[in-house]
Amino acid sequence: MSFEKGTYGGFELFTLKNKNGMQADIISVGASIVNLIVPDKGGNFRDVMLGYANGEDYRKPGPNHGAVCGRVANRIENAEFELNGKTYKTSVNMDGGHTIHGGGEEQLARRIFSYKANTENSVTLTCLLPDGENGFPGNMTIDVTYTLSDDNGLKISYKASADADTVINLTNHAYFNLRGHDSGSIHDHVMTMYADTYAPQNDNKMVYGVLHPLPEEFDFRTPKAFGKDIDRDHKQLGLAGGYDHAWTVRNDGKNLVRCTEVFCPESGIRMDVLTNSPTILLYTGNGLPGVDYPAKGGATYGPRGAFCLETGFYPNCLKFPQFGQGYLKCGEVFDYETEYVFSIG
Repeated sequence: MSFEKGTYGGFELFTLKNKNGMQADIISVGASIVNLIVPDKGGNFRDVMLGYANGEDYRKPGPNHGAVCGRVANRIENAEFELNGKTYKTSVNMDGGHTIHGGGEEQLARRIFSYKANTENSVTLTCLLPDGENGFPGNMTIDVTYTLSDDNGLKISYKASADADTVINLTNHAYFNLRGHDSGSIHDHVMTMYADTYAPQNDNKMVYGVLHPLPEEFDFRTPKAFGKDIDRDHKQLGLAGGYDHAWTVRNDGKNLVRCTEVFCPESGIRMDVLTNSPTILLYTGNGLPGVDYPAKGGATYGPRGAFCLETGFYPNCLKFPQFGQGYLKCGEVFDYETEYVFSIG
């Protein structure tokens, strides 16, 4: 096991490597995962994480490759929410007058995190979000710890606190392709998801506060390839151009549970997702590349060339108190973990 410090395009880079040769590279911008190198069934190594060619591109608007998103990840309908009887207006950065991933140019995914601590197999980065930034109340301190195990697991631990009552939803926007970041379509990847309900969206692509039993197209309780139903004539798939929806995780909110498995037949790589978060959002890269930017290794990214599995709270949860999600009282600690474990399936 080893830990190294370096630079990437003028920004700090932190490298974790285990005895099996698995390697995770994390840049200070957005505490973003730049590379994630894992062994395949032939004993070769593949980088399964999409990313930018240059460090400075992690500071620009784009698909948030590998970045920690917040202070409220995902969507806030009409760019406003209520807290303690007061209405707060957040910065608009989504068509239709909404907020996504914290809003503004200086959202968390583009902020420079500071090095805080490390062990031989972990690194902790920290960031302070000031009171009022993008409309959110309270000075908030966020710590993100990446831990690499010799079982080929990369764990992300989020801790946050604020000096006033506020709102929060943190996730990581990693884009995975288990054939390799530059390998094209993920339609052949087979997913199993241990969930019984999901949150459908209205015509504005907003979760509207109800949970539905899974229709056939959204039922992954039996292993199914992403491409099997993704182009079927279903309103929810049509709204998003594929999957961009949150499922309900079966857990107690305290202990890590395995909620999802994805397997690539070509590479033999399997990825298990464990979390103590209440939801997981599957996004099948329908909008990639999103903006014109150089991808690492000279790759060309296109629609459905990757998938995201974003753990956290329901999108638009601040609108629906019945979810009981997204609020953080002064003095309390936001404390959630997600682990991505790689093996040969």
